[in-house]
Amino acid sequence: MVNAYVLICCDLASSEKVVEDLEKIDGVQEVSPVSGVYDIVVRLSASTEEELKFRKMKKVLTTITLIVSKTL
Repeated sequence: MVNAYVLICCDLASSEKVVEDLEKIDGVQEVSPVSGVYDIVVRLSASTEEELKFRKMKKVLTTITLIVSKTL
């Protein structure tokens, strides 16, 4: 099992729609709107790293994927 966090920057005022879309994706464990440089943090799990990749989503400008190497 591969776990990761994805940091997402969205178009202005579109984070609510992006959150709704993310909640429908298999493997998404948690979706958290945040304030700061990024708009949303997503926690997800998949069988392989390849399955962690999001399909292109409208209103998403950039993403950074952080693959978890060890959980303490």
